This record gives sequence, structure tokens and C-alpha cells, in this order.
Amino acid sequence: MYTTAESRTWKFMKVVAVKEHVTSLNFIAFILASGLAICMFVFLSSTQGFVLNQILHINLDVIGNISGNLTLFDECISLVMVSVWGVLSDRWGRRGIYSSGFVIMGIGLVLYPFASSLSPDLILFRGIFAFGGAATSSMLTAVLADYSSEKDRGKVSGLVGLMSGIGALVAVFVFLRMPAKYADQVQGLRVTYSVVAAICALFGVFLFFALRPKQLTNPMSTTLMYATDDDTTASSSPSTGSQATSKQVSFLAGLRAGYAAAKDGKVLLGYFGGFLARGNTIIITIFLPLWVYKYYVDNNMCASANAADSETIKTDCRDAYIRASILSGVAQTAAMVAAPFFGWLGDKLYRPLVVLLATVLGLVSYLWLFMCPNPLANVLFAVVVLVGVGEMAIIVSSLSVVTSKAIPSHLRGAISGAYSFSGTVGIMVASKLGGYLFDGWQPTAPFFIMAAGNLIAVVIAIVVIAHDIHVVKTKSPSSSQNGLAGLHQALMQLQHTLGELPL
Repeated sequence: MYTTAESRTWKFMKVVAVKEHVTSLNFIAFILASGLAICMFVFLSSTQGFVLNQILHINLDVIGNISGNLTLFDECISLVMVSVWGVLSDRWGRRGIYSSGFVIMGIGLVLYPFASSLSPDLILFRGIFAFGGAATSSMLTAVLADYSSEKDRGKVSGLVGLMSGIGALVAVFVFLRMPAKYADQVQGLRVTYSVVAAICALFGVFLFFALRPKQLTNPMSTTLMYATDDDTTASSSPSTGSQATSKQVSFLAGLRAGYAAAKDGKVLLGYFGGFLARGNTIIITIFLPLWVYKYYVDNNMCASANAADSETIKTDCRDAYIRASILSGVAQTAAMVAAPFFGWLGDKLYRPLVVLLATVLGLVSYLWLFMCPNPLANVLFAVVVLVGVGEMAIIVSSLSVVTSKAIPSHLRGAISGAYSFSGTVGIMVASKLGGYLFDGWQPTAPFFIMAAGNLIAVVIAIVVIAHDIHVVKTKSPSSSQNGLAGLHQALMQLQHTLGELPL
């Protein structure tokens, strides 16, 4: 049997096994891209309230609902485009789509603080950002599957999670604080957005060249071959030394296959994990700061007597701004620290079991956050640590499930798109329903939504695990005779199988 670039691996820095066609520059650029993309999402979400209040002078009473509506519009675009980008990447390659996503995001960011009205200006600029963001979200999952070996996929997922945490911290502790250094806060916002946009667009250009694949030497000859962007649309032919095109499906068939894969319980669990992972991001970056902000204003804890209508809210309510930054930073730091552990756990344990652990953490932490009396309670620091750990746990564990080697290489983009689609739905539910309940019920209502979502995921995970245990015992009765270790080993093997996808 001949080996291919899909099965041959090498150790990056003697720690992480990646596939043969991946260079050190490829892998480093991919890891940086995973962090920068999250940094852009967190930055925009965290500063959106200030753009609405300071630049467009939106009243505080409706700012939660409008923030939710803007995010909903963003995600309506992403809802369509993540699947489109994913399927197109199976046909055209990942490199161009991934890099152009960052450039498009940069264009949207540089225009955002110069909007003169909510409609059409701000909505249009948010839409531009959404087109690029959808490309980066979809490509992250696809490239992770392309680059990582099965035995270290959890480690790579953990590394992606770690970089995502670092990206979020950079957004919160570096970019989010830049506007406060300017006397004119509107100018500060515009300068900050311009700097962030330039970084994003320039990185997109760098990424296009950095993801260029290396030349592979045919093991049967001295012929040099270029690997494709993702090593999915072509593979080396051992007999001729030329490229042999692998199975390629039509655009519509790829779309159908991405969603049909959810008939497999493990893929469905991964998709729902994506739903929770993206929803968590919105809750932490939008509604946690808004809760703090609203509490300070409602309790007259701001410097201005009428802070809600003040054009210098960031100065007048600086304590709220700092408190929100600290809480968000603690959550993201906890997430960053937890990422390597859950990556390691994903390689050692049956992955649906890790997803179950993540969802239990999410359920407990969000219920606790929902029941917190106010954002000044000391216990809140312990709560946001749990929230951050749970957030990272579901990101890493769900990524490990949907990038399994059981996924056919020519459908990785389609399934990555469907995974991102699930995340988009999670953002839509968290932002729109969260915004509505934030204004109409209570400021901690968005946390209750995520607790309910995690409860549903716990049920799905238990059903999937019970089903797989039944399958293992039916196919191999001897596995259960070897105790829990034998049963777990059989489950580890089963997680690498997937039913035939209907095309």
C-alpha cells in the first residue's frame, strides 16, 4: 500500500504531528490566522456599543436590541456564505478564500466608525465585514482538517483554541483600550478601527503567500509535484508521479452532503457544539459588557448625571468600561489556559465524552452567571473563569469531532461550512433573542439562554454516547468484557467511522 501526503506526517517543533504537505510557514500562518480572526470578531462586538452611543447617538434604552439586530444581520449573511465558501474551497482551494476573507474584513472595519447613520451606512459596512468573516470562519475548520494528523488533531484544536484566546485578549486589553487614550473619543474610535483594519487587511495579503504549499517528491521517482492548497482536490499518483484528481462533487451536492452528515450522531453533536461555541462568544463580548454598563448607569454610578445621553460615555462611565474589560479579560484568560488541556484530552478520550464534559461546564457556569445579583459581586470572578473554561472546552471538543479522519477529504470544506453554519445560527439566537430579553426581561437573561442550550447539548451527548456503546457491544461483545478500558478503546475506534454520505 502506498502512503500519501494525507497519511505521511512530520512533527512541527517535535510536538504536533502535521501532514507531509504542510510547511512550518503554512502551519504558523494558519495558527496566527485562527487568533487574528477571533481578535477581529471580539473587537467589533466589544466596541459596537460605543460606536452606536458615541458616534450615532443611539439611546441606551434600545442599544441592546439594536446591537442584537446588527449582529443578526451579520449572521444572516454568514448563514448563507459559510456554506458557500466551504463548498467553493473544495473546488478552488482554501488559500485564496482564506486570505481574501481577511482583506474584506479589513475593508468593513475601516468604514465602520465613519458611518453617518444606522441605515444604510452602518448596516452596509457590517455586511461587508460579514462576507469576510464568513470566509475566515469556514476556512479555519477546513484547514485544520487538512493540516493536522488524526492522532494529534486534539492538540491542534487546542492550539487553535489557545490562539483564539490570545486573539480575544489582544482585542480586549490592547485594541479595546486604545480609544480611551484620546481626548476626543470619537476620533479615538476611528483611529483605532483604522489601525485594526490595516492589520487585518495586510495579514490577508501575507496569508495568501504564507499558505502556499510545498513541493512534494514522489516516493517512486525523483519527480517534484506541487501539492494543492489543501491536498484535497489532487493527490500524487504512485505509478506515474503525476497528480490524480480525487472525487469532486457538484456545488449543490456538496451543500447537501454537509448537512446530511448530521445524520451521524457524532457530527450532529459537533454541529451543536459549534452552535454553542459561537453563541458563547457573543454572550461574553456583547452582553457581559452591556450588563455591567447598564448596571452602572441605572445605579447612578457614572461621573455624569445623565450618562445615558452623554456623548463622552467612555469617560463619564470609565469605571464600567474598566470593570467590563477586566471581567471579559478574566474569562478569555481562563479560556486560553484551558485550551491545551482540552486539546490533550481530545486525543486521549473518546471525543463525544469530552463534548459532554464541556457542555456540563457550560450549563453550570451560565446558570451561576444568570443567578448573580450584580456585576460587582466578588464571586463573579470565579463564575467568569468557569464560563471561559467552558467556552474553550466546547470550541476545542467540537472542532475535534467535525475534523475527524472519518470526514471524506473532498467534503471537508462542505462539512466545515455546515459547522460554521451551526455557529452562525448560535450567534443569531444568542444575539437576537439575547438582545430582546436583555431589554424586555432582565440584563442577565442572555446567560439563561446559553444555559438552556448547554442543557440540550448534554442530552444530545448522552444519547450519542449511549448509541455508540450499544453499537460497540453489538459488533464486539468481547470489548465490554475487558472492562471500561476495553470499552473505551472500542469507542475510540468507532469515532473514526462515518456512514456513507448521500450525494
